[in-house]
Amino acid sequence: MCEYHRLQNIFPGHLHNAPRRVRALAVSIPPAVSLALRFVRHVGHTSCRPPRIGYSGPMIRYGFACKTIGVPQADLSAITLARATHENMLGVCRHNLRALEAMLHYCAEARIPLMRISSDIIPLASHPQNSFAWQHELHQELASARATLAQTGIRVSMHPGQYTVLNSPRQDVVERAVDDLTFHAGFLDALGADGSARIILHLGGGYGERASALERLTDNIHALPLQVRNRLSLENDERVFNIEDALAICGKCGLPAIFDVFHHSLNPPRHGTQDYWLDRAMESWCPQHGRPKLHYSQQLAGGKPGMHSRFIGMKDFLEFHSSLDGRELDVMLEVKDKNLSAVKCINLTSPRLSRNELTREWARYKYLILEREQAAYNAFRAMLKADAPDAREFYSLVEQTLEKEICGPQARNAAEHVWGYVDNLATPSEKKRVLAALGELQNGTESLPRAKRALLSLAVKHHVEYLLQSLYFYI
Repeated sequence: MCEYHRLQNIFPGHLHNAPRRVRALAVSIPPAVSLALRFVRHVGHTSCRPPRIGYSGPMIRYGFACKTIGVPQADLSAITLARATHENMLGVCRHNLRALEAMLHYCAEARIPLMRISSDIIPLASHPQNSFAWQHELHQELASARATLAQTGIRVSMHPGQYTVLNSPRQDVVERAVDDLTFHAGFLDALGADGSARIILHLGGGYGERASALERLTDNIHALPLQVRNRLSLENDERVFNIEDALAICGKCGLPAIFDVFHHSLNPPRHGTQDYWLDRAMESWCPQHGRPKLHYSQQLAGGKPGMHSRFIGMKDFLEFHSSLDGRELDVMLEVKDKNLSAVKCINLTSPRLSRNELTREWARYKYLILEREQAAYNAFRAMLKADAPDAREFYSLVEQTLEKEICGPQARNAAEHVWGYVDNLATPSEKKRVLAALGELQNGTESLPRAKRALLSLAVKHHVEYLLQSLYFYI
């Protein structure tokens, strides 16, 4: 039984009407304290409140989904069914598991405590025509990834795609969804992930009859293999089923609900504030599920409603972070620049961010800044000379500068700075190719992609780590 349900017996009425301090305890209070509370209430000392029992580290933690930007050896490979021979599958899957380990090590070094693993980590894993026995064939690679996950302590999750629909009226679609969910659960089990590693699923379609669709979903969840059901979490969507719907099914099936803030803004229930529904969602989590999770994203400016932004904008993010008001939870950022926004949000909310940490971040952005504006480049250098540079000032200037156009002469200036790291390592033919591209930059930016490809090739060839860590090549 969840401590939420224990607390319902301790505090009269509905727990969601209790003080927030009490609601926060619902996800972390041990049974011993629960029993003590029962005793205290029994003897009448209801004013006595237990000490807060929380998690170590930040109260609000941020992570990213599936891919990284600017992290060497962390890119995933894909394969089509036509090319999915045993040899090709083995090569791609081995590469992807090594990439997963690179991501986990990166997260640990970058202080990112949670990440979502791509469903394509094992391509075509649940496809009926793919017979690759990944658990057997990748035994050693999975053991290595399992050790890395245990060593780094990163919280992982997975999120099957839009075609994994558990409430479809078509039985063949449901069967494929069950196969896909079984793969996801099997992969997390193979990594040795604990119960906090959730499989996130939308409720599915309405099919013209919401009540029947929800009833079908409930029945199909109850019929899932236990290994799948133990990891499943349901998320509200932006069009059909809101957080109230998700909580209703989670309550019937004993599952925790993922509250998606952006989806909620587009598809809210008819009553209740965002805080109210967030707290209701948090109450659905039991200790064995890990910290409560929510999803956060922002609208792409000028895009269709529901499209995710390129990056997490600082102003709106800080308002959101402040609105969480001391709750203890994990936040998955759904944004196109992935880990970059995760680092940004962590730095913006770190109370004791050092100058060295911000200087390391500047080293990744500096040539992106320089190719846009010399004055901004100089402003960053001056900012970082302060004893305690301000992360908000830093990221505000990053956002402003990256919105500016790249101009040819400034792009050449930045490229020549980068060229200085590898010019003595290049062969005569490589020098000729780079210098030709740099010369063309004086008249425009058409040759910039070619120049960057040549410079990146040299950095990779000669293992110039400082350049490989730079975002100059990836944004």
